[in-house]
Amino acid sequence: MQKTKNMNPKNEDVPKAADSPTITQEMVTETNIEIAKRRAGRRGSPIENVVDATCHVCGSGSVSFVDDLAFEVVLTGERIVIPNLTGIRCSNCGDFAFDSDSSKIIDEHTGNKTAGGYECGISTVGAGKLGVYFPKDVLRVMEITKKGKAIVTPLSRRKMIVELY
Repeated sequence: MQKTKNMNPKNEDVPKAADSPTITQEMVTETNIEIAKRRAGRRGSPIENVVDATCHVCGSGSVSFVDDLAFEVVLTGERIVIPNLTGIRCSNCGDFAFDSDSSKIIDEHTGNKTAGGYECGISTVGAGKLGVYFPKDVLRVMEITKKGKAIVTPLSRRKMIVELY
């Protein structure tokens, strides 16, 4: 990925504060070619004939083969999105599963990365309350704004879940 940089008076490369990747038209074209190759070269999925199967979540007969699934995850601070995967999806409740070919693709792109976390500072915010300061990467990746709200669910004395809404 290409990064935009500006020059300081001493002509040294210094990254901008909000340094972000630039997606060029060439990158878009390459991606479209790769998607077309993947679809053309796709051997038949063992589940491509699945139509109106019973959903194990909602019980409806609405599970069918699809070729427009996407996998999205954040590993070690990097957001990974893999589109155009195949599998099955329930048109009633939205539950889905990837087929074996898509699972292999996901593993190729995520297998050597570990789920990592970020260290956050905890400090007093006043009136006997504590606050957590999230790193900028977390704010950017999760698109957290200062007007946002979250639900905190304690799981144990050392673990909690923070869900944005």
